[in-house]
Amino acid sequence: MDEAFRKARELGEIMLASPLYEKLEQARNAFDEDMEAREALFDYNAKHRRVEALMSNGDENMELKEANEELREAADRLENDEIIKELITCETRFNNYMTQVMNIIKATVTGDTAEGCTGNCSGCSGCH
Repeated sequence: MDEAFRKARELGEIMLASPLYEKLEQARNAFDEDMEAREALFDYNAKHRRVEALMSNGDENMELKEANEELREAADRLENDEIIKELITCETRFNNYMTQVMNIIKATVTGDTAEGCTGNCSGCSGCH
């Protein structure tokens, strides 16, 4: 196997061993075990598909307005569910971590060494 692929797999394993990924897995497990959170997400997805179907038909009627209201209520339920909020937060943090790592790799490959980059973008204007 090419060394770059081997190193990429090694980097992936390091990322999977990170505290951010561990928190993400905990959040996923909590979601999987919480029937109410899963039902809230299922309900939201069903209502979203219904609104999309009504919109694709060009319907601008009371049925679409009611469907939009039901979708908003389902979205509010998701936003107020602590399990789902934690899952979204953990997914966002891990995705940001992956993006930071990829930006460092890209900067290195393109010759921009990203000098001074700590991997924490909170104190800079971002990677180039």
